[in-house]
Amino acid sequence: MKWNEKTKTEAIDLLKKSVSCDEIAKIVGMSKASVTLLKAQSINDYSERVVCQICSQKLKQITHRHLKNHDMSFEDYISKFPGVKTCTDEKTKLSKNFEHPNKGKTYMEIYGEDESIKKKKKISEKQIGRASPKFAGTGISGTRKDTGMFARSTYEANVDRIFQFENKKIIGEFDENNSREELISIDGEIISYQPDRVDVDGLFEKGAYLEIKGYMFPEDWKKICLFRQQYPHKKLLVVSNDQCYLDISYKELKLKYSNQIPLWEGERQNYKTRPDLYKVGYIEPEEIARIRKMYPDNIHVNITNLHERFIAQKCINFNKVSKGAIVNIKSVRLLAMSDKRKGASRKSSGEYNYEMWEIVTDCGNIFYVGNIEKTTLFYCYESDIKLKDFFEDNCNMGLSCGKKHCQTYELISDDVLNHSTRIELLKTLNSALLHKGIKNKVVKFIMIESQTSKNMALNNYETWEVTFDDNSILYYSNFNNPTNVYHIRKTL
Repeated sequence: MKWNEKTKTEAIDLLKKSVSCDEIAKIVGMSKASVTLLKAQSINDYSERVVCQICSQKLKQITHRHLKNHDMSFEDYISKFPGVKTCTDEKTKLSKNFEHPNKGKTYMEIYGEDESIKKKKKISEKQIGRASPKFAGTGISGTRKDTGMFARSTYEANVDRIFQFENKKIIGEFDENNSREELISIDGEIISYQPDRVDVDGLFEKGAYLEIKGYMFPEDWKKICLFRQQYPHKKLLVVSNDQCYLDISYKELKLKYSNQIPLWEGERQNYKTRPDLYKVGYIEPEEIARIRKMYPDNIHVNITNLHERFIAQKCINFNKVSKGAIVNIKSVRLLAMSDKRKGASRKSSGEYNYEMWEIVTDCGNIFYVGNIEKTTLFYCYESDIKLKDFFEDNCNMGLSCGKKHCQTYELISDDVLNHSTRIELLKTLNSALLHKGIKNKVVKFIMIESQTSKNMALNNYETWEVTFDDNSILYYSNFNNPTNVYHIRKTL
């Protein structure tokens, strides 16, 4: 049902008489949310304004968007002008009293059983393959087998390994020698704080406390600041990637040590993905051990060709991102090849020919990888229909896969090739002639004009006279073009 003049007037009169939104909704036949919105638009007095302390503009509310015009965050504004109102009393009251009709309800209660299942499934499918949100907790906690220390994250575990690698002593978070300190906040609240590690031998600084952070939450930084204020005689160093807070860069530690420490934890190899390497007392199931041995990096050990492994990785990525599944590649087989687009005489350019591959997984599922859109862009498909259509009557299995077969200069005579120092230019000429559909061979290639470019570029402006075996002549020039772009001209 939509508002009309009669129901709107009736609702406004009832609102002025302080009748509740629930009662008005029943009387006029509208939802409670619609009545609440009407109340916000028609009844509340917004004549009150707050003033921006920077530009003196009068506003209902000072927002992040407005402060963006002053290159200032909302937090900085509050800090610079403490005690200044950023919102009118009426708007604050309205936001506090507003109650969404679906607040606190489950999908089942709002949509019913069948519809709620569909909606939740759709939301779940959208999340497949997405990276974790910026502030999501991604720390992998547990006692590492190689260090013998409990770590809340891979960052902490790797710092422990650095100390172990350098043969330096470190005290863990729960060691009895790592004392817990009490901090007093501004409002008098007592906060308990214990640093992550203590540098005993001075790898970074002797006796210093180490706080290891992947992401610095405001509460964590508050504790660090209070500790430094209230215990000035104790040194606290922050190990992080965040330039705003760090004393020691984790990125630099990673660059220095990750290649030297075999069990360095990262995205691919960590406590979660390889518990057999890191988890104390972990017994790997026989089937998992067999698969790991047979399919290192999810590709069968017998697949050693670099290009075949590249094709297999395309299939792995497709399944991981699009289907949320991890697959093991059993075999990779080349089905078709071509060096030209279907129906076109122009040959492929770049690093690859057009290729069609069949990939079989250990579960017997079949996928297809091809690059029919562009020779350097490979995509994975669940069906071969699109690829088969491209290679129908357009296949040459004599070509080389992985990289384009050795460049031939079929339109350049051997005499010109053997006596020219401009092989790269002849290569572009050969491609240009093929593109133009010219089939005669070049028997003479001489420069007839040269001019220095305005900016003294590496390539000067040139015009070359091209003579063919039928005595016809064309000109190959980069005049009026960027110096490295040549075009065929019929006349000068």
